[in-house]
Amino acid sequence: MPNLAYLAVNGTYVTALAVWVGGMVAFAFLFAPTLVAALPREDAGRVVAAFLPRFRNTVLLCVVVLLVTSGVKFALWEMNLSPWLLMRWAALAVMAGLAAYDFSILAPRLAAAKAAGDNSFNFGTKLKRGSPQRGKKRGRVYRIK
Repeated sequence: MPNLAYLAVNGTYVTALAVWVGGMVAFAFLFAPTLVAALPREDAGRVVAAFLPRFRNTVLLCVVVLLVTSGVKFALWEMNLSPWLLMRWAALAVMAGLAAYDFSILAPRLAAAKAAGDNSFNFGTKLKRGSPQRGKKRGRVYRIK
């Protein structure tokens, strides 16, 4: 007979991981390029500015769920440390660290730039080699035109 508690905990773990990673992939490879192609840059930037705080909330929920379910799995079923288990924990720590960086550093900077009316972030713009704007800094924000 299958262990239903393990299946529920592991299913929750995998679902949270899929929502987090799948959301990032969908945003980076589907949502953002479609916005840039379909809307003017300013409008695309406004849509992304509305989307990112909601996605950050989803990421926060996923991080909490992943940490709790990983702890439960380790405490109840994964008592023998293996290289695979250590690699999974290391990957989860790196992902949680990147999320913490996003929440503690990137999000406040973007919010401050938005509140100040700083339009340094022109969404969807790529700088070409030799561009006079490439590499110029304005504070810690790269100016893109």
